Amino acid sequence: MRVHKPVFELLFLPLTIVIMLLILVAPLIIIYLFLRLSETAFEMVGFSHWHATLAVFGSILGSLVDFPLISSPISSYPDWYVSLMSLGSIEASTTFHPLYLAVNLGGCIIPLLISAHLLLRGQVSLKKALLGMAVVAAITYWVAQAIPGEGIVLPVWLSPLLAAAMGLLLAGGFRRAPPLAYISGTLGTLIGADLFSLLTPGILPALSPLELHQARPLVLSIGGAGVFDGIFLTGIIAVLLAAGIVCLLRGNCKGVRA
Repeated sequence: MRVHKPVFELLFLPLTIVIMLLILVAPLIIIYLFLRLSETAFEMVGFSHWHATLAVFGSILGSLVDFPLISSPISSYPDWYVSLMSLGSIEASTTFHPLYLAVNLGGCIIPLLISAHLLLRGQVSLKKALLGMAVVAAITYWVAQAIPGEGIVLPVWLSPLLAAAMGLLLAGGFRRAPPLAYISGTLGTLIGADLFSLLTPGILPALSPLELHQARPLVLSIGGAGVFDGIFLTGIIAVLLAAGIVCLLRGNCKGVRA
């Protein structure tokens, strides 16, 4: 037995090194695949390779940037909003833990610019885009939940599936499905889950309750949720789903890229 021990150790050492290298390299492979899929999604909606790369990295880095909508924190609804609540006989709290309202560069402004670019280039019908956005906005608004101290949350799969479905149903041709899915998913979710929810009476007190155990004001950022922003991922996954289904139905992916 002692004679074979060195041989076993010689075999075990390289195997250990290989496993350790795989553990170290695996996150890099996952990040590379994520970036590559994201670039592919933007190429499918009509972007060149370099513009797609710029859109991906701009969205990722931009998710770390918030632009404040107000210069100082607020802790109650404005008087005119309270008056509207009274006229509508709406009973809801009007005060909350101090908070800032902001818009996120990567999760709000960049998707707005990309969607406007697609519409101005004529890659998507405005009427169909508005219809797709309206459907996604209505459903995401109905499903969205306000989590105290965190923000508006949705099931991860909901917006991408809705957007891909609207892209496929409304597109006049397979080539139009990916860009229509992107606009329906990103803008529909922004409008329904973020904007309409924040305008709903009682949502701000639910998101930032008075008893919130936090010394500093809370920051509520429209479209903001860190690097893996929900709006950014919604657009990417919706495009890939729509394009994938097109490829499956046609038996090939020719003509899917715009």
